[in-house]
Amino acid sequence: MTIDSSFQKPLKQGGLSAIPADIKIRTKERTFGHPHPYLNGNFYPVFEETVENEGIECEVVGTIPEVLRGSQYIRTGPNSLNVPADGAPHHFFTGEGMLHGVYFESEADPKGPIRPRYMNRYVRSDFFKKQNDHGYLHVPLGIIMTPTPFFKFIFHIFWFYIKMAWYKVTNIGDGNTALTYFGSRLLALHEGGKPVETAVPSLNTTGEYYFEEDPNHKDKNAVVTAHPKIDPRTGEMIFFSYSLHKPLAFYSVISAEGKRKVWRQKVALLKPSMMHDFATTDTYSIMLNCPMFFEPGNMFKGKPTLAFDPTAKARFGLLPRYYNDKSDKVYWFETRACHIFHTANAWDERDKDGSIVAVCMTACRSNGFVRDITLWQPSGPDNYGGGKTEAERLIQHKAPGSGDYDSQDPDKAFLTLFRFVLATGETELTTLCQISSEFPVINFDRYMRPDLQYVFSASTEESAFNVGTKFNGIVKTDVHAVIRKKNDLQASGKLKNANIGGEGQWEIGAETLAAVQTQTGQTHRFGPHIYGNEAMFVVNAPRSDGQPLAEDDGFLLVYIYDERQMENGVPKDKARQVTELWIFDAKKIGQDIDPVAKVKIPRRVPYGFHGLHLTKEQIQENQEFLARRAATAAAAARAK
Repeated sequence: MTIDSSFQKPLKQGGLSAIPADIKIRTKERTFGHPHPYLNGNFYPVFEETVENEGIECEVVGTIPEVLRGSQYIRTGPNSLNVPADGAPHHFFTGEGMLHGVYFESEADPKGPIRPRYMNRYVRSDFFKKQNDHGYLHVPLGIIMTPTPFFKFIFHIFWFYIKMAWYKVTNIGDGNTALTYFGSRLLALHEGGKPVETAVPSLNTTGEYYFEEDPNHKDKNAVVTAHPKIDPRTGEMIFFSYSLHKPLAFYSVISAEGKRKVWRQKVALLKPSMMHDFATTDTYSIMLNCPMFFEPGNMFKGKPTLAFDPTAKARFGLLPRYYNDKSDKVYWFETRACHIFHTANAWDERDKDGSIVAVCMTACRSNGFVRDITLWQPSGPDNYGGGKTEAERLIQHKAPGSGDYDSQDPDKAFLTLFRFVLATGETELTTLCQISSEFPVINFDRYMRPDLQYVFSASTEESAFNVGTKFNGIVKTDVHAVIRKKNDLQASGKLKNANIGGEGQWEIGAETLAAVQTQTGQTHRFGPHIYGNEAMFVVNAPRSDGQPLAEDDGFLLVYIYDERQMENGVPKDKARQVTELWIFDAKKIGQDIDPVAKVKIPRRVPYGFHGLHLTKEQIQENQEFLARRAATAAAAARAK
């Protein structure tokens, strides 16, 4: 691949980032890696931000697609302001949010070069500010999700609530999980708190979002899940929140104008449970009540307080879009125990008369909660820190697709079709891909459509002892190809012979699935020692001939880090760290196909979670909105 001739500037390594003046915490530089797996190597936070709002110019290898001109790719993730001491409890999900963005700056000349600039910012939420002032305040997930003695657990929980009250914390949302664009705002999300508004392209925090009908910002219940859904047709934002107290879950729908069409309607659950994501169709929303339960009694059994129960059923609740808890019913479906972090798509399946016969959903499903997520600092004579034991790593698991779920690796997630049949109450499971993956992404312009064909997900690196979960490539799955094969086998009467029957009766068979995957799927592994995260899909520009774009006509953007820049868990040369933003043609995700462009960022971008792409028009809309709001506030101040 060649250097883009329109932009051949060298990397600028120093002088353009610094620890911000408002940061009071000063972390001592390490000479060896932190012992906690999720604070070691490229999981370790960075403490500098790019200076002012201009960012750092980046070298480009290849040619940046024209559709990215004037747009911005942003990804968030946990970046601990107060790094726990060696031996202190910690969890992968814990840490203040930090946004890392690449702004594809365009000059006045519409045919001039696209100059990518990197910028990063902490999400300066109320929680961030209180931690910056008073030290470590986090809810101790490292205590809740690992085996903890009773008195130690009680001490940490009570101490957390005392600090929350004493320091008057109003929002524990730190924006470290995901991003969405709604109401001319970029919102940084964390499922425990309120969304945090962010300006683009600067990534500066501009406030908290309480929704239009609370202009005084006093509603303490404006909590949003990390994964709200935006209906591409109506512009509505649909979300839920969950609690440890009855009724345990709430459901809301916000109009495109910011009005509360449905607000905190109660959804009763059997037990308090972790619910990270959900899905929506034109008609229903699907609540995922997997058996990751909060069980206080576990602390007396040597088990985590928040733990997966393999003996319980996974439950899926179908709510009408405009659900009213006083008049509407939740339709519950069940499967064997499983866990789902993320969904990809959902749709209503209709018969020839237009009646809904089933609700379908695609999601990354694992037989258990992936234990490598809850690693703790290795300790004891065996140096064990959670996850699989060495003996468990020697077990030879079968490839998915036969319906023999007990023989699959319970710590791997596989893209799966869930079909909830309304007439019978049955749930049909069909595995769609044999490659373990997470962070499923689609062409979101086609969300909720039954004709959506492709899912792009991040392939999971094989589990290693005391090493955090990493993602080593991109998987492109043709959902329709597997569904067609299942329907063909069913029509010919051969489906019952392709699987072991019972709860696995809707699987097409492991060998058949492997063949379909080989014929229709695409994969790209980044290479030895090279890891990434979620790959964000960006739709291509409209065709000049006016014809509709193919569903996969677009590009995938993903941050990549080569771990050969690390030694003993710390950077070999802190001043010369490089992260790359790889840009793939989404139609061609083959192992031998290079990205169309690589943006070389002269900074380390730690591993994180979810991202978002904002168009040039959305950036302009956000800037105009913030300008109007500032002018209104100034006029109100003068009037006083």
